[in-house]
Amino acid sequence: MRILITGGAGFIGSHLARRLVHDGHSVVVLDNLLPQVHGESPKLDLPECEFIRGDICDAEAVARAMAGVEVVHHLAAETGVGQSQYEIKRYVSTNTYGTSVVLEAALAAGVGQVVIASSRAVYGEGQQLCAQCGQTFCLAGRNEIDLEAGRWDVHCPHCGGEVAPALMQEDETSTAPASIYGITKLQQEQLALGVSRTRGLGATILRFFNVFGPGQSMRNPYVGVLGTFFRRVLAGQPTEIYEDGLMRRDFIFVDDVVEALRLSGGNPSTFGQTLNVGTGISVNLLEAATEMFHALGKKPDLIISGRYRMGDVRHAVADISRLASKLNFQPRISFAEGLKRYVEWALANQEDAPDNRADEQLVALNLLRQGRR
Repeated sequence: MRILITGGAGFIGSHLARRLVHDGHSVVVLDNLLPQVHGESPKLDLPECEFIRGDICDAEAVARAMAGVEVVHHLAAETGVGQSQYEIKRYVSTNTYGTSVVLEAALAAGVGQVVIASSRAVYGEGQQLCAQCGQTFCLAGRNEIDLEAGRWDVHCPHCGGEVAPALMQEDETSTAPASIYGITKLQQEQLALGVSRTRGLGATILRFFNVFGPGQSMRNPYVGVLGTFFRRVLAGQPTEIYEDGLMRRDFIFVDDVVEALRLSGGNPSTFGQTLNVGTGISVNLLEAATEMFHALGKKPDLIISGRYRMGDVRHAVADISRLASKLNFQPRISFAEGLKRYVEWALANQEDAPDNRADEQLVALNLLRQGRR
């Protein structure tokens, strides 16, 4: 097939492009090479791909890239929760408006399918079950008063009892994003599915959880908590972990994400479907940071700071039963193995990122706050 990857020079997109070329497809990459992600002098590793430098908000560039294409993997997006909370126009312009441009161009070019790279951020805090009163409910975000007091876990709004978060399910868990980033990713989904219903365009939604691996931008402080951990450990700095360090995440290695994308492309059984792309296995951030120290052969030096970032959720772990059912696929690479591969790559591709400056910006805007300990 002839396949277009928007954002195809980025982290996930470049891995996907190389895999699709290997599979014998003709691949077109559209990317604006944003300096925050790629630096001022980007070096592309996209052999045998047709590359077009352009922005997804530029209808002419998108139309040119779309010519003759059968499947679009739409990965181009502004990413990261923290920055989205104050770069609102930028995120809405790229993620929401840019997706509308991609969809219109796909319709005009007679494309058969658009695969939308969405995010677990659309769920917010997700579905919760109260052990005390038995109520089930969904939350967009946690109570600000609780966060200020250092009470990190979600409590039942009905009885105040302790709750247990459920695995995030595509249909059972309501979408209630807690950040501007999450809102724009949900808007991408809604636009694609709306066009699919009214115009017959095949649309597939893949909700990525915490993707990591070689090639993830080392210079962007707003994406990839493992990159922040890596830079601080390597510099011999104590590694700060927000809240109490027990926030649970679902880390999925980039090769497994690429496999889910590959299996979805040109697959009519995925049209109109929304699929979680995670592992179903939780790792808390304290464990992740400790494993980073071990991978680099250093003794853990951690600071549990009690700071919290507005828009972050407490726990986010995927139910992947639909992924297995629709694609006959389950992720194969464990967190430990993936971290080993990531560290090997990162040691050979070290770059500084303005982590402290990013924190200072969030503090100045009251988006990174100190809770009581």
